[in-house]
Amino acid sequence: MRFLTRKKSISIFGIRAVGKTAYISMLVNILSNQQNIKKLRVLSGYDYYMQMMNWILRGEGPPPNKTYERLLIHLSMEVDGKKIELRTYDVAGGDIERMGDVFKALIDVGDGYLFLVEPTRDPDKHVTQVKLIYKLIEYLTEKFKKRTKKPLALAFTKNDIYGIKDPKKAFFEYTVPVFNLSQVFYYLKNYEFFAVSAFGGDLEQIRSEGRTATPIDIEKPFFWLLKQI
Repeated sequence: MRFLTRKKSISIFGIRAVGKTAYISMLVNILSNQQNIKKLRVLSGYDYYMQMMNWILRGEGPPPNKTYERLLIHLSMEVDGKKIELRTYDVAGGDIERMGDVFKALIDVGDGYLFLVEPTRDPDKHVTQVKLIYKLIEYLTEKFKKRTKKPLALAFTKNDIYGIKDPKKAFFEYTVPVFNLSQVFYYLKNYEFFAVSAFGGDLEQIRSEGRTATPIDIEKPFFWLLKQI
């Protein structure tokens, strides 16, 4: 992994209940178990992280964030001998869905982007997710006036339920009924698709069976973005 010569930011987007808090919490959890990561410290947000893990271990999952709530987790670690700091703001999905100042600020500060998508057929969620991705690309490219090199990772969440094998194919099949986003992906020079599961199954069932939540591939989009930026 390349040495990051300046601070880098990854902005994470997603609608309400898509699994942003679960993703961030379990990412911290899985990073603490990576063999190539040393000296992982939680510089701030430790109480918040532990509160989220308490909810997860109880089999209930993290509660929804309140609108305008800003909860920071700040990590320091060495990855393959290189020092990296990670800061996350866990923003309510409602703030992102409004596509106002919070939405634009997350784009402005980001060196790379992770968009979490749940492939639900619920009409409201289906349309909102496609609309947000379109608006993200529109804003990032100054209303399609230029192409951008900033990397975008699109990850299907809750894949223990949906069982997606080919995320790229599934993404365009999912978005086409609303709007064919391949029309605007031309303006992105660097993007990749993933399918992840924060828990590896239903939390309540996992707990009732005495098992531990086992994330599936949640670190892949994170490490892919780090390599790109």
